[in-house]
Order: sequence, then C-alpha cells, then structure tokens
Amino acid sequence: MVPPHIWPLDPVPEPAEWTQSRWHVNGDRTLCLLRADALWTGRESVVNLLLKAAGWKVEYALMKHEAITQMSDCGIVEDDRFDHLLTRPPAAGPAHASLTTPPDRAPDHSDAGGEPSC
Repeated sequence: MVPPHIWPLDPVPEPAEWTQSRWHVNGDRTLCLLRADALWTGRESVVNLLLKAAGWKVEYALMKHEAITQMSDCGIVEDDRFDHLLTRPPAAGPAHASLTTPPDRAPDHSDAGGEPSC
C-alpha cells in the first residue's frame, strides 16, 4: 500500500526548503509525515495524517517567524515542547500581523544598557 501524498497549498514551501529535513518537505513538495513509507500499511486512519499536516502548518509558521529552528520529529500534535510558543500573547503590532507574516526585526532600544527582559 502506498502512503498518501499531501501537498500544502497555503503556505506553499519555497523550493529551497524542499528536501531539508528541518522543514519536513520532500523533494516533490509533498509533506514528510511518516519516517518511512513502510509505516503506512493502509489500515491506519488518514485522520492522523491530516492532523500532522495541520500541525505542519503551525510549525511552518513558527519556522518562518524564526521562533524555532527545526520542526519537531513527531509533529506538534504529539510533541508538546513548542506549546509555550502558542500560548504567549501576540507581539504588539498591526492588527493584521500573524504568524504567517514575518516579525518586525527592528531593534528595541527601550531597555538600553539594562539586563535583557523576558
């Protein structure tokens, strides 16, 4: 049994991200949702793959936002180490800003000379 192929439509990964394991995108732009094709026997529920694909979109946004440097191995649905990034209040900025929009990288000079704040 051949595993299903899922192509993300929004967002579409950039060609430079294809085949880089940290992005979980295969060379044909399909999502890498299984560690090996042999893990798919055809008896599994496709719902689990759809949950992983939805989680991939969240992790992709975190990567693009430079909140993480590599996606989790099992996916954010099963791995809770990125949950804290999703529970923080959004950064101050325009009302239309979101995780799919790159963050403002302007330096913050409000704490010049002091200790970094969390």
